[in-house]
Amino acid sequence: MRFKVMVVQKVHQAGLDILSEVADIVIAGDPTPEQLAREVGDVDGILVRSTPITRKVLEAAPKLKVVGRHGVGVDNVDVKAATELGIAVVYAPGSNTIAVAEHTAMLMLALAKNVFEADKALRVEHNFNSRFSIKSLELCERTLGLVGIGKIGRAVANICIHGLGMHVIAYDPYVTEAMLDPDLPIKLVQSLDDLLKEADVVSLHAPATPENYRMMGEREFGLMKDGAIFISAARGSLVDEGALYRALKSGKLAGAGLDVFDPEPPLPTNPLFSLSNVIVTPHMAAHTGEALMRMATMSAEGIVQVLKGERPTHLANPEVWEKRRK
Repeated sequence: MRFKVMVVQKVHQAGLDILSEVADIVIAGDPTPEQLAREVGDVDGILVRSTPITRKVLEAAPKLKVVGRHGVGVDNVDVKAATELGIAVVYAPGSNTIAVAEHTAMLMLALAKNVFEADKALRVEHNFNSRFSIKSLELCERTLGLVGIGKIGRAVANICIHGLGMHVIAYDPYVTEAMLDPDLPIKLVQSLDDLLKEADVVSLHAPATPENYRMMGEREFGLMKDGAIFISAARGSLVDEGALYRALKSGKLAGAGLDVFDPEPPLPTNPLFSLSNVIVTPHMAAHTGEALMRMATMSAEGIVQVLKGERPTHLANPEVWEKRRK
């Protein structure tokens, strides 16, 4: 029996090869929820990257058995609606861990060494003597505070402890000391406030949940050390961008490295773009060639498992399995 799977956005060929073993692949004509709802009427599976898979899309697909999320989170999929409709949601946890961890380390190093200011001074202004005035700092022996210590947070800790000689503290209400690797010396703190007061660099690695919405606001930035560095490569909704702008503009924070925004894409008028002590990238931390291949293959493998009637390795809504569509 051949199935039909809709691929909403371009993915690595390795993922398409896996899907093609059991399914005919169709490419979405227009990757918007409104158009998808018109196109998914006869599909058995959907492979999606960033397009929202809303209840309306799910309800428009009476044969749909599985949604595969090309990534480590499922916040763009209405998992509650999928579960109610008997639709499995699979994803690719750990697929982009190395990519995002390296991007995070790159942002903090670029800010600490003032790379972009130095590049502009020499390349544009031809000011070689700027080497005497541009400030930079060493990260060795500084304290990195990780908000969230899942796979990516731990990979960042590994780079910064073993590669940069940093001290690492972390806040994560779902993690205990016993759950950490004894070869990775991370000190857990009791509250986000404790972490913000102690860290020289703060990096977000928490999921986008209602509880975490704008967890970094005016008060939280005020608690951070004067001259601290802030990194966000998690989800834009975790940060009050207006409060961050004010903390950077006032000199409270030395700099910020941002890969994610709220909304996305960010508005061209976003005031953060006007600040020279901010480095921005277009939500690309996970987009190494290696990570894109892992995300495509893992999500495709999950879709194939469900279509074959096999319990998938990475199921975001395990409670659906016994009442899933067949």
